[in-house]
Amino acid sequence: MKQLLEETTDQDGLVVRSLVKHYGKKTAVDGLSFSVDKGGIFALLGPNGAGKTTTLKMISGLIIPDSGSVELNGRPASEVRQKAAYVPDEPTIFPNLSGREYLRYTGRLRGLSRSVIDRRTLLCSRLFEMDAWLDSRSGSYSHGMIQRVILSSAFVAKPDLYVIDEPLVGLDPPAAETFWRMMEGAAEQGAVVIISTHTLSIASIHCRRFGIIHHGKLLHTVTHGELSGGDLQQLFFKITGTSPAEIHDYFQRDFALQE
Repeated sequence: MKQLLEETTDQDGLVVRSLVKHYGKKTAVDGLSFSVDKGGIFALLGPNGAGKTTTLKMISGLIIPDSGSVELNGRPASEVRQKAAYVPDEPTIFPNLSGREYLRYTGRLRGLSRSVIDRRTLLCSRLFEMDAWLDSRSGSYSHGMIQRVILSSAFVAKPDLYVIDEPLVGLDPPAAETFWRMMEGAAEQGAVVIISTHTLSIASIHCRRFGIIHHGKLLHTVTHGELSGGDLQQLFFKITGTSPAEIHDYFQRDFALQE
């Protein structure tokens, strides 16, 4: 395991250098640097408000950093957005569109042909078990159904960079496992994958490298191999100075139920 303020150099893959973002007097991200090789799956972990979402939006080109830079396969930030697919932590779809129409819409925005979009949509529909409802209006979809469509829009795009914020929210176990297998397949084809998640137990199985962020700073990185069977959750608590509340005698103390 190693502390990160690592030096980054030009390379294939994702290179993030000294990102800084302020919102008024608040520093959301403070000099954050890391790199992810082509084919790498990197998990950005941290408590609520640590700066994860802001970081992911800067990497994908949705937010302009106050300073610092992002490169993908040696190309500058101005070109990263064209090569990236971003999945937000609160995904939405135009309610009057069906899931299939949404996938066609986002695919055409990326310049994909109708035949390519439909072929990839067919595969995603089967893998995520969407056939029964993909042609109904999305206004009737559950959170999990919307999540499947939004994740499918990323896979239909087949980008060089996947930036995904809390991918498992709303997914049942089969869909979650399908997602991880598709991510691993994308990485095997040379894509860079960066994910933010609070599901540490699952991330420790599927991700190859982890960065722990707190108060806008990347405090620590560790590879899957460096965990050596260790507990990622306990490392997270140690690095961030957080821990679960003591609740075993909750009802026997001050909050005891009264007749």
